[in-house]
Amino acid sequence: MRIAIVAPDLPDEVIPTFPALTDAARACPGLHFSVLTGPAAAPWFHWHPAVDEVVTFELRELTASRWSPAGWRVARAWKELRRAHPQLDQADYVVDPFGEAETLVAARRLNGKSVGVARPSPGKLPVRQPYDSQYPIPDDLHRVQAVRVLLAAVLEYSLHDLNPDYGLSIEPEPVVTDLLIDARALPFEPEAVDQILRRLGETGVSIDDVGAQPPADPDEWQRRLTQSRYVLTGSNLTGWLAAALGIPGVCVCAPDEAKTRGVITTRRSKQKLINVDRRPMNQPEIVVESIIQVITQGEAAIELPEETVEAVDEQSGGRGE
Repeated sequence: MRIAIVAPDLPDEVIPTFPALTDAARACPGLHFSVLTGPAAAPWFHWHPAVDEVVTFELRELTASRWSPAGWRVARAWKELRRAHPQLDQADYVVDPFGEAETLVAARRLNGKSVGVARPSPGKLPVRQPYDSQYPIPDDLHRVQAVRVLLAAVLEYSLHDLNPDYGLSIEPEPVVTDLLIDARALPFEPEAVDQILRRLGETGVSIDDVGAQPPADPDEWQRRLTQSRYVLTGSNLTGWLAAALGIPGVCVCAPDEAKTRGVITTRRSKQKLINVDRRPMNQPEIVVESIIQVITQGEAAIELPEETVEAVDEQSGGRGE
């Protein structure tokens, strides 16, 4: 059996789909995946062992009117794509876990049975989308679990373990950096990010700033992550890679978004990437001091305003947690 997955050209959205692919491959021996996505996301889908074909296409172009020159050009390109990659049309199902305009159009233009998500709103029935079949997935279900539930429903298998397995082999590397930081992903003002970097520099913590020096390809991403003791990032590609590879650290989410958007660490690792999304624990000064105390094993002096210390003590019940 073959399943085609249509995905938007968003690298941040790739890794969260991996646990669903792992589940399906284990539940259905001999299952193969083709993925249709854009050029930025394509290299990341190659990472999953169950994906044996990744096809690149600018899916957003499919939304052009069929009665325009742009629509005529994309129609010709689409025909050429299908001739060059016949396995796309041999898929039994074409699954769209994302529900974007371009992925919906792509799912409908392949031969397999198109499957998508109907997201119910409070007090309303799910909105019908033009897939051949669709499954209601609650809006408040975490995006990793939502894709897992969707594929399990399509292929009719049960999910026995809610802790995800991203299907990636975790090869140990010698640690060369205390902290890999993706400052671009942190939901802070530039002044707060500068404060974090200054404080880290004062304590002598060695850092690898992937915002200042972005990795060139997925292999470099993996190498630099696995050579770091801890990670400080947001809920983006860096955070998801760290979670999938079992790298511990802190993921700072937007307020109240950890439940549905926060990273989930692979069940292959005992070390966790912790999501913080509420005050005071998601404040810049608390985030950086927490990282410093862990890395220095409590030897660095704590630099926090007294009112911040009191707020943390109050939240932890005065137990020093």
